[in-house]
Amino acid sequence: MTTINLTVLTIRRFAHEHDDLPAFHAGYLVLTVLVAALFNLGAFAVLILAHVSLDIVKYREVHQCNWRRTMEGVFHENVFDVLLLAIGFVFAVYFHHTGGIAGVSGVMRADVTIFRAFGTLIPKVEILQDFLKVTLHLSAYLRFPHSQLGSGWSQGERLCLFFLSACVILLISAPFVQGMDASDFGEIIAREVAPWRF
Repeated sequence: MTTINLTVLTIRRFAHEHDDLPAFHAGYLVLTVLVAALFNLGAFAVLILAHVSLDIVKYREVHQCNWRRTMEGVFHENVFDVLLLAIGFVFAVYFHHTGGIAGVSGVMRADVTIFRAFGTLIPKVEILQDFLKVTLHLSAYLRFPHSQLGSGWSQGERLCLFFLSACVILLISAPFVQGMDASDFGEIIAREVAPWRF
């Protein structure tokens, strides 16, 4: 048996058995967390926009839906990711080192930095997981419309909208609550929004 044939057999066996390997899942999780930590929230907003674009193609082209039904499908598919992004922005703004904690000790600042890291990292990991799940199973994803399509908003989606509204209110009121300048607030948002900034 040649080296090329052995390599092909090894890759094929791995492709068939990777779901049963705990090391694969651990490595996948570590890589996902590292990628999520590397990029800012703007990069994950781009992933959500890509997901929305894919959903428009899914409902308009594949399922031949009208625009109202397409927007309903886009809402069902993406409301949770948009909420996660908004939560990430709230944590990025409220736990930023310029926002209202200038007089606290170094230990307290370290705690705030840890809260900010987890508050932005967890939503980014979830958004990335959802995007990877969609792209890895693209044909099945495109084939089946969302289960809530045509049946209104679920309780979970109503809860997502409530928390999304709360996040928007918190972000709008952040400069007043935190006592920060509008320029500091704008700088924090700009740093998180630009996907090319690390």
